[in-house]
Amino acid sequence: MSAVVASAFPSSPAWRVPVARAALVVALLVVWQWAPGQGVDALVSRPNLVAARMANWLASGLLIRESLATLGAVVSGFVLGAAAGAVTGLVAGLWRALGDLVEPWLTALFALPKSAFIPLFILWFGISAKQHTLFVATVVFFFFFFALFNGARAVPAAWQNVFSLAGARPWQTFIMLYMPASFGWFLAAMRLAIPHAFVAAISIEVVASRNGLGHLVKTSSAVLDSTGVITAILWLVLLSTTLGAGSIALAERTRWRR
Repeated sequence: MSAVVASAFPSSPAWRVPVARAALVVALLVVWQWAPGQGVDALVSRPNLVAARMANWLASGLLIRESLATLGAVVSGFVLGAAAGAVTGLVAGLWRALGDLVEPWLTALFALPKSAFIPLFILWFGISAKQHTLFVATVVFFFFFFALFNGARAVPAAWQNVFSLAGARPWQTFIMLYMPASFGWFLAAMRLAIPHAFVAAISIEVVASRNGLGHLVKTSSAVLDSTGVITAILWLVLLSTTLGAGSIALAERTRWRR
């Protein structure tokens, strides 16, 4: 039966999907370029204006400076939040009493919109790079906590018994069993946390900042410069996609990837 279905619906060549994606992008660019002159508000800008603005900002160094400011907050906050979340999640997952105590409270905090905490971070830390880093770290923390918490608790009891019967010490069991078993959960948390780290950094930069891509979006919006807003957003998409793909590819090359 499966052979009949396969012959009736042969698989598409590998080149069709990339070509279809490229065609979709081209079609959207054409519509975008044409729409502002056909009764659509000119404030939506045009692709050629966005491309020219991006080239101008790159040549002047403005886009690089603001990108480095945002990337500094994203990378430092991501590392801090990932480390704290992973360690706390593993400890809470292995120490069941502690996990049962803190998990409901962290679940409640995780459900809250993180933007609601921005005024508190401004009051506590002022408008500074520390404020941005700690806010990003707070957002990232929850992804790694719940991933590693569930990863530690998902390890079958039979595997734990095998290590106990083999005479493995607790630190050996932790390194040889729990860390490899939780690495897939770690990668899943990384895939989810990287875009949210950028969202957190941009959100707090839009509200209170002196530099960064979010600040560039805010200042462009304040003067009704839609071309500047769209340029900053598209550059941010490029940065987040590149950083996310690169970090995942690097992580999957480790010996624990399976």
